[in-house]
Amino acid sequence: MPKAKKRYEYKATLGKHPVTGETIRKSFYSTKSLKDAKRKAEDYKLRYEMELCVTGSSVIKAEKFSAWALSCLETYKKPYVKPNTYSGTYLEPVQRHLIPYFGKMNMDDIKPIHIQTYLNQAAQKYAPETVKKDYNCLKLIFDTAVDNQLCAKSPITKSIKLPQYKTVKDKHAFTQEQYDIVYSAAKEAENGLSLMLMLETGVSRSELLGLRWDDIDTEQRSICITQGLVVYHDADADKQVLSSDGLKNKFRKRIVPITDEALWTRLSQAPRTVKVGKREIPTEYVIHSPEGRPYNPNNWANRVYYPFMRRLNAEHPDIPILSPHELRHTRATLWIAQGIDPYMVARLLGHSDLKMLTKIYDHTSPETLRNALLETKEKDKKE
Repeated sequence: MPKAKKRYEYKATLGKHPVTGETIRKSFYSTKSLKDAKRKAEDYKLRYEMELCVTGSSVIKAEKFSAWALSCLETYKKPYVKPNTYSGTYLEPVQRHLIPYFGKMNMDDIKPIHIQTYLNQAAQKYAPETVKKDYNCLKLIFDTAVDNQLCAKSPITKSIKLPQYKTVKDKHAFTQEQYDIVYSAAKEAENGLSLMLMLETGVSRSELLGLRWDDIDTEQRSICITQGLVVYHDADADKQVLSSDGLKNKFRKRIVPITDEALWTRLSQAPRTVKVGKREIPTEYVIHSPEGRPYNPNNWANRVYYPFMRRLNAEHPDIPILSPHELRHTRATLWIAQGIDPYMVARLLGHSDLKMLTKIYDHTSPETLRNALLETKEKDKKE
C-alpha cells in the first residue's frame, strides 16, 4: 500500500460573528507544505473580505484599510498593468508603507489630516518619487472605496499637498574629457561592450540588457530598442522574476544609429555563442550572463558595471563613479553640447517630449554645464 502523503493544516482567523461575537476560524490544508496551506488561507480570506467590501453580504466587518487596499489593487490594477509595474508601482508601496500606517483603521475613519500627516512623515524618510507613488495609491484606494460605498467621501481633498523638495542628491554627468577616458577604458575592458553601448547610445540599463541579436540592423548599422529587461518580486509566486515584456511606453521603442566605428566593430564581431562545459550554446541577448542566459540587472551592475567604475576611479581619482542611469544624463548633456537639436536628443533617448531633458539639466552640476559650453566654444574656434 502506498504511503499516505503528509497533510499540513493552517488555521486562519476570519473575524467575529456579528451576533454571537464568537471567533470564526477555518482550517486550510495542503500536501505540499505549511507555507502552501497558509497561502490558500490568505487567498480565501482576501476573496472573503472582497465580498464584504463589494457586496456587504459577508459576516465579517471588513472595512479596514488593509482589506480594501489589497482588494482594490487585485480588482482595479492587477489585470490592466504589466506584472513588474503592478509589483513596483502599486503592490510594494501599499504593503511596505500604507498598510503598516493605515492598515488597522476603518476606511470611513480616515480623514484628510491623517493623509497629510502621513505624507509629511513619509517625506522625511523617502525619495520624492516614492512619496508620489504612495499618494497615487492612496487616491486610487479611496476613489474606488467611495464608488463601493465603503466611505462617504475620499479624504484625498484639494487641501492635501505633496511636500516640496529640494534636490537631495544631484545627478552628475561626465565632462567630455572624462567621457573620453572612460570610453577608452571601456574599449580595452573584457566586458566593455556594455559600457560602450550605454555611453554612446544613451540606452538605459534595462534596455541594454534587453537588447537581442535580432535587434541589430547590420545594413543600417543601428540598434532597435524593443524591450527592457527588469527584475521584480512576483507576489503570487513569492519570488524574484526576470521579465522582458516591452518598454515603459511607446516612445521608448526607437532606432539608434551607431556612429562610432570602434563600437560598431566590437558589436558586429562579438561572439554569439558561449561555451558551457563542452557545448557551444547560442545566445539570444547581446549582453548576457557567463552561462549565456539573460542578465539579471542587479547582477550585471554588481559583477560588471561597478567593478569597472571602481577600477577606473582608482586609476583616475578625478573621474567620479556614476550610476548606470547617470550615463544617460552624460549622453544627453554631451549631445546637446555638440549642437544636436534637443528634439532629436529626446527622440534618441526615447522621451515623449522635452520635459525629461529639462529634469536632466536641473540635476546636472553647474560645473558640468560650464565645461560643456567651454568645450563647444573651443570646438567652434578650431573650425
